[in-house]
Amino acid sequence: MQPTAPQTSILTRFTNGISSRWNSKSHSGSIFRNMAMLASGSAGAKAIGALSVPVITRIYLPEHFGVLAVFTSLTALLVPFGTLRYSMALPLPNRDGTATNLAVLCVSSLLIVSLLVTLVFWIAAPYLLELLSMQALLPFWWLLPLAIAGTGLYELLTNWAVREKAFKPLARTRVWQAIIGAITKIGLGLLGLKPLGLLIGQVFTQAGGVFSLFRSFSGKLKTTWRQVSITRIRFLLRRYADFPKYRLPSQFLLIVSTKAPLLFFAWQFGAEITGQLGLALMMLALPMTLFGQTTGQAYYAEIARIGRKNPEEIHKVTKSITKKLFLISIPPFLVLLTFGPWLFEIVFGEVWREAGVFASILAIYLLAQFIYSPIGNGIFNVLGRQSTILLINISRITLIACAFYISYILSFSQYFTLITYSIVLTIQYVIVIFIVFYTIKKSIKGLTDVKYS
Repeated sequence: MQPTAPQTSILTRFTNGISSRWNSKSHSGSIFRNMAMLASGSAGAKAIGALSVPVITRIYLPEHFGVLAVFTSLTALLVPFGTLRYSMALPLPNRDGTATNLAVLCVSSLLIVSLLVTLVFWIAAPYLLELLSMQALLPFWWLLPLAIAGTGLYELLTNWAVREKAFKPLARTRVWQAIIGAITKIGLGLLGLKPLGLLIGQVFTQAGGVFSLFRSFSGKLKTTWRQVSITRIRFLLRRYADFPKYRLPSQFLLIVSTKAPLLFFAWQFGAEITGQLGLALMMLALPMTLFGQTTGQAYYAEIARIGRKNPEEIHKVTKSITKKLFLISIPPFLVLLTFGPWLFEIVFGEVWREAGVFASILAIYLLAQFIYSPIGNGIFNVLGRQSTILLINISRITLIACAFYISYILSFSQYFTLITYSIVLTIQYVIVIFIVFYTIKKSIKGLTDVKYS
């Protein structure tokens, strides 16, 4: 469906406002115009999601959210293996035919992995879920392959949209994903399908825009389809080998570090407390998705256009974006830190006050994460430093593992466990922000040395 006239008008005013404020002739202005386009869709999607959550929390219990948290964690852990992270390279090739071969490679890999997951869980679901302390998912294991396939395809098409700078179709899909997901969760919950309604709704939320995005790019894919060949695909396997070699384990470690609180809480404190933490993390993800993710995609598209041969311009853009993200992040950080428990109790119901306490504790690291995530996802790809991403994520998962190990050994409560986790993560994010700028400056120095040698 097409956006309504009011939506387009709001988007235009938002874009023009940003352009006039941030110098429309600069790369920074271009990034923020693209961000505005994505933010228009994400804002609508997040608004729909936020408005639906108070209804959903009054239909489902915290233990149902605990099952959802474990399901999304397991899905997130397996999705990166679907495309082996080759989909992240889609914005990089100059020729559309090359990008089409890369897309075929990703789809083939995703199909194989989805079938393997189906086979493994069909044979050994009880054993695997018990081993992972995820027995509550046993009746719903069949949703995992569907979630993996759908999420992987949407990720692939999203990166193609970034390549084409097709931000309007991408924005529309996010709105419709939120609408379909919210209606599914509420409708199936009212019918008594708990927690199945949450799980099916989550699948739609993650993958509901696949068909819409595919229709947007099907014309170009048809024109380049004849260029697909086994020889070209084999070449791309080698050409972008750094993505599965470094980006895949790096992404896996990143997801493990992100989902570690939910998995640890499920094992240590049970489904109900895990559900409280799941809601807190879900609400904290709103600003990250609205501004962090959209900025990151627009930033990646812009620095990929600039290219690794112009690191001075990349440094200028990155510095500008970092400053603005810092200013944007301060108000929600202070509000959440101060009023978290009260806000959660008022908005979601008395039973969810604990989630507000968790959100206040987690706000400690939110500010640093908000700044790093948009720039960190693209800069190392463009500069060809996949190994750096891997090292960063190895250090993060190591620090988080130490934090939870200490919490377990000392029998910390859920509150002290989260405080330890938040402090460790804040320190790590601050360090990697400095690594980003050090890497750019090192690239500048390398080009200068070559120029004058």
